[in-house]
Amino acid sequence: MSTISAKGTNDAGAVGAGQAPIHCLLERFAAIDWLFSLGQQGDEQVEQALRQFADFFGIRHLDIRWLAKEELASFVEAICLEEDNIWQELRHVPERLKQQAEQAGKLEALLAIADEAPAVIFQHSFDPIFAALSPYGDHIVTTAVGYMMYIGGMACAWELLSDLEGWETNPFLFLVSVVERGHWPLGGGNGQFVVI
Repeated sequence: MSTISAKGTNDAGAVGAGQAPIHCLLERFAAIDWLFSLGQQGDEQVEQALRQFADFFGIRHLDIRWLAKEELASFVEAICLEEDNIWQELRHVPERLKQQAEQAGKLEALLAIADEAPAVIFQHSFDPIFAALSPYGDHIVTTAVGYMMYIGGMACAWELLSDLEGWETNPFLFLVSVVERGHWPLGGGNGQFVVI
């Protein structure tokens, strides 16, 4: 079994005792071939996963827009989260996760995940993301790594609560599947979900 953190995947203290699904999810992140499909377009499984993610948050009738590599830098520079209807739904999720974890007596585990998961994802994603995106500039690299850390952190945090009523479906796993297929989900507005 690969080591995905300084503490290792078999160390129950790394994320918390009894958190096998989270350890499995972190193993998935350790195994990703980051951005290997950058610039390839039209993956139906990716489009379906993005629609399922958006649908979970009540965003319907979403078109998928595939970015060309040449569009990436200008698109990232123009991102305005205030105009991103997906972000408008997502910005409240961390507080909801925290409140639910508190009610369920899982706040300490959630805080451990908030420390561990992004660090693990950074450790495994930075070099390959840098290799794929460095021609577009450091800002694009750091933005991409930040997105991946956010997706992974949220997926792991939700997974902690997935045994509770109303939290059984982890919508961030849809985005994880997009990342596993070598793409970067960038969010969206105006009825579009943008991906490269």
